[in-house]
Amino acid sequence: MIRSAALLLCVLTVAGCGSSSNASGGSRCEDVPIGLNNEVASSLATGFTVDGFRAVKSRDHKNVWFLSARAADPSGGVFYPTWATNKLDDKGTVYAVDAKSLQVAPGKAKLPGVSATDDGAAASRDCARNAPGNGS
Repeated sequence: MIRSAALLLCVLTVAGCGSSSNASGGSRCEDVPIGLNNEVASSLATGFTVDGFRAVKSRDHKNVWFLSARAADPSGGVFYPTWATNKLDDKGTVYAVDAKSLQVAPGKAKLPGVSATDDGAAASRDCARNAPGNGS
């Protein structure tokens, strides 16, 4: 009996420790490759910063990932813009999705047929809000 209780305690402890994606906003949250981070960072409007990128695969589009990050404007205001990519790897292209993403990185083109109301967009913002170090 004691052995069973100890085993159950170990299983529950490991299960709790293994839920890092849930701690970041849900099991759909994925890390964003540095190449995609850099693509956005290299096109920032003056005075803006971004960090804490997270991605979510859209269920509305076969090959679309939504990317969101914590952005700060020149006055320190924080918000969570959303971009999209067809490839979640270092060689993917990042596209603007919403007005906030165009404000942060005004040179980004929009991806036709993709909008901020599509599945995955809001989830990516939640993931970015809950990313370690971003706070709320």
